[in-house]
Amino acid sequence: MTLSRQLIILITVLLVLVFTGTFFISVQNTRAYLESQLESHAQDAATSLGLSISKHMADGDLATITSMTDAIFDRGYYRLVVVQDIHGVPLVERSLAVTLEGVPPWFIDRFPLTTPRGEAIVMSGWVQAGKVVVQSHPGFAHRQLWENSVEVFWWFLVSALVVLFLGLLSLQLVLKPLRQVEQQANAIVNREFPIIDRLPKTMDLRRIVVAMNRMSTKVKQMIEKLERLTEGLHRQASRNPVTDLTNKRFFHNTMTNLFASPEECLSGVLALIQLNNLKDINENHGYQAGDELLKQTAEALQSVAGSYSKSYLAHLNGGDFALFVEDVSLAEANKLGETLSSVLSGLADTTLVESEDMGHIGLAVYNATQNLSELLSQADMSLRAAQGEGANSWHLYKPGEIDAGSIRGASEWQATIQNALASDRFILQLQPVFACRDRSILHHEVYVRIKEEDEQGATQLLSAGLFIPHADRLGLTPEIDQMVIGKVIKRLLVETKQNTSYAINISPISLKNKKFTAWLERQLSANSAIARRLIFEMPEYGAVSQLDNVGAFINQIRRHGAAFSLDHFGRSHSAFGYLKTIKVDFLKIDGSYLWELQKSAENQFFIQALVDIAHGLEIKVVGEAVETEQVWGIVQKLHLEGGQGYFLGKPE
Repeated sequence: MTLSRQLIILITVLLVLVFTGTFFISVQNTRAYLESQLESHAQDAATSLGLSISKHMADGDLATITSMTDAIFDRGYYRLVVVQDIHGVPLVERSLAVTLEGVPPWFIDRFPLTTPRGEAIVMSGWVQAGKVVVQSHPGFAHRQLWENSVEVFWWFLVSALVVLFLGLLSLQLVLKPLRQVEQQANAIVNREFPIIDRLPKTMDLRRIVVAMNRMSTKVKQMIEKLERLTEGLHRQASRNPVTDLTNKRFFHNTMTNLFASPEECLSGVLALIQLNNLKDINENHGYQAGDELLKQTAEALQSVAGSYSKSYLAHLNGGDFALFVEDVSLAEANKLGETLSSVLSGLADTTLVESEDMGHIGLAVYNATQNLSELLSQADMSLRAAQGEGANSWHLYKPGEIDAGSIRGASEWQATIQNALASDRFILQLQPVFACRDRSILHHEVYVRIKEEDEQGATQLLSAGLFIPHADRLGLTPEIDQMVIGKVIKRLLVETKQNTSYAINISPISLKNKKFTAWLERQLSANSAIARRLIFEMPEYGAVSQLDNVGAFINQIRRHGAAFSLDHFGRSHSAFGYLKTIKVDFLKIDGSYLWELQKSAENQFFIQALVDIAHGLEIKVVGEAVETEQVWGIVQKLHLEGGQGYFLGKPE
């Protein structure tokens, strides 16, 4: 029960007690006063009548005595009037039955009035001739007592309501700082740190507000310090200190994890860039000049990498750089080689190098048949070939075997995807995400495949990593997302288990499509009972590029109880600050951080710090690519909520 409600109840109880006591005392005082008045009234009437009939009693004039008695009794204020002789025998007796109109019986029973008798001696000279007995009628007194009680009741009731109303207004004003403190505390839980500027005048509340303001400031400073420390250590462990590009170890882990999942990447091109004159510049002009060359090279390569939506640039060591670009064709690989060659040529005009031969580029096409070592070897062979072909030259290594499924033009892929949509040839596969605490299933991640037949009539499933890049370029991704969501909703409507949730990957392109968001709104509204069992996932690199759209999307799905997850968290190397802007429910740590996690103390520290920060934001953390029992054990010790990978369960 809230403090304001408790105070209202307390004030009401006090008012009722005060009213009850005041009412009872008022009625009792009025009752005592009326009884004394009745007694005085009866005694005065008896004395007056006794004096009036004294002469007539001596003369024995009963008729006059009767007339005088009736004159008094007929006023109606008396219940009994009796004139007795010396022996107590009634000479005249008049009585009136007690009838009370307009007074409730319960009031008469609860507050009875005693009507004492007034007596007077009738004298005849010095001799007692008789006695007069008078008893007042209580009807008028009871009516007066009732009317007075009713007036007191209504007056007090109106006064109590006014006091209660004013008390409520006062409580609202007095307790307003406490509500602000409550909102401030809830904001701190959500990693927001507001300060209450207007301090209350009540000293006790003022001290509370001042203490909360200090705590909010201190917690903000502590959290920001922890974030800066974590980001700094992560940067030191994963970045080259000169160029601030991803270092060799982190690039190796990222590529290994990327190639291990067919959902992530099925094609691409790797470029190795090697500078020729770094050693000469270091020896002739000093290491500062050499570092400047590396920085200029890094900036130039970043401009190239930025023109691709999915690219990974790294500074391997010395004058060696690597650039991997996903989902590119052979023609685009050739264009990349020409662009990189042009970039190297441009460096000759801005550096201390006298020669125009800045370096060489070796490229190798990735088609999901090689591992990272093989791809690096192929790129290195291309680099050696380029070094024999002239200044700033490039060479492309083309593997002899390329997956036939990937050799399709844009029009062929468009026909493949549209036919699959029209004929319902999309298949869903589910991979479980297990809880670290008890290995129960937190939810299932949904993967999509296209079912088709090859030339021999055998059925094959095309992975999303093969057709989604083409769907993105063709603008077909929103249609695929609608299809997947529709299939999952149908599954939920017939599913008997009421606690199973499904994580659906949403393309960043779909968030910019108003038709898609309007369709999704209708689906969630029509299926509100199962919306809470849906989790929508998006890669971090796609989310950070459109935070406003992502925030609006999260607000949209949360109105219906659905959740939101950031996939491949950490791959984009973004600062954690944006997590305060978009309130996500899950973070899925990129598998590159978990690859051989038992050998990397830096990655373990980063994950532990990330978990602490995420839990402060009430975000659940899941580890991707859990491929060994050792990694699963470490994930459990680092207090993640869940894990996902082939060691735990494959897509089925």
